[in-house]
Amino acid sequence: SRRRHTRYWRDWSSDVCSSDLMGQRLTHSKILQEAAPKLRQLFEKRATENSVFPLYSSKVQESIWRTVPINPERRAAILVPLVSFEGVPSLLFTTRSSSLPTHASEVSFPGGHWDEGEDASLEATAVREAKEELLGDYPWETIEIIGKATSIPSEKGTPVTPFIGVLPYEISSETFPGSPDEVDNVFCVSLEKLLDIETTEPSERFKTNIPVFPAGEDKKIWGLTAVVTRPILHKLLKPIFS
Repeated sequence: SRRRHTRYWRDWSSDVCSSDLMGQRLTHSKILQEAAPKLRQLFEKRATENSVFPLYSSKVQESIWRTVPINPERRAAILVPLVSFEGVPSLLFTTRSSSLPTHASEVSFPGGHWDEGEDASLEATAVREAKEELLGDYPWETIEIIGKATSIPSEKGTPVTPFIGVLPYEISSETFPGSPDEVDNVFCVSLEKLLDIETTEPSERFKTNIPVFPAGEDKKIWGLTAVVTRPILHKLLKPIFS
C-alpha cells in the first residue's frame, strides 16, 4: 500500500470542488509555501538544457507528433494549476462548456490560443486564459510559474505548451466561479486521488493505451489533458508530496 504522510494528505471527502460563489478571504497555503522551492529545484534537475520539462522520452514525443498533421499557424498554452484546495494539494481542472463548438463538455486544464495582440509570451497566454475561464478575485499576480513542459499537439495539430503554476493561496469551492461562456464546472482533484484512480484505456489517435483518470461523474480526465497530467504527477509532484 502507498505510504501516507498526514502532513500533506487528508480524507478525500473534499477532494473535488465545484465553484459558484465569491467573497472568501484568501490565506497563504503553508503546504505550497514549503513545497514550491522543492518543486522548482526538482523541475530544474529534470528539465532539459533549454529549461523544458520533458513529458516523455524523445521516442515517445516523436510518435505523438506523428499522430496528426501539425498546424504551424497556431500556438496554444495551458496552465497546470497546483493548488491547495481546503488544505489538500490538488490539481485544478475545468469542464468545458457544453455549448462550445469543439471539445464540448470535456475536462481540460485552463488555456487557449496565443493572441499576438495581447500576449507577450505563451506563458502570458496560459495565465490570461486561466483568468478569463476561472474568473473570481484571485490575485493572479502572485502565481509562481515553475516552468514549461514539452509541447503536445492537439487533435487539430495545434502545438500546446503546458506551464506548471503554483497558486499560493488556499482555495475553496467559492474561489473560482468559472465563466459560463467557457466552462460548465471548475473542480479540483487531490494528488493522492489522482494517483489512486489512474488507469489506462486504448486510444485510437495514439494507437496505444494512454492514461485516464476517472475522477467522478462528468469528471473523466482523458485525452491530451491526461497525457499531460501523468508525467507531471509522477515525475514532479509525487516525489514532493508523498
